[in-house]
Amino acid sequence: LLVDFVKHEHEGATSVSEAAARAARARFRAIFLTTTTTTAGLLPILTETSLQAQILIPLVASLVFGLLTASLVVLFVLPAIYAILDDLGLSTIAKQNQPD
Repeated sequence: LLVDFVKHEHEGATSVSEAAARAARARFRAIFLTTTTTTAGLLPILTETSLQAQILIPLVASLVFGLLTASLVVLFVLPAIYAILDDLGLSTIAKQNQPD
């Protein structure tokens, strides 16, 4: 979805770097809220001390930290990689803008 936003933002932007930054800012609220609410919903299981919950705690910890890591990757690394690929001429935006 973020790549689609980058493509859409590139129509009004001068460069893919600027479009990637705009797209990341546009999607930040949705990604942040989804990550925060899911993490907050799983937090009670992480703090549970009962014997039944002890089995689920490693699974929930993996989910929470995986979700936080994936959110950071999507918000910061993906736009940077997309801009790098455009600089190398490997993005679909660069191919669309080249004259035939």
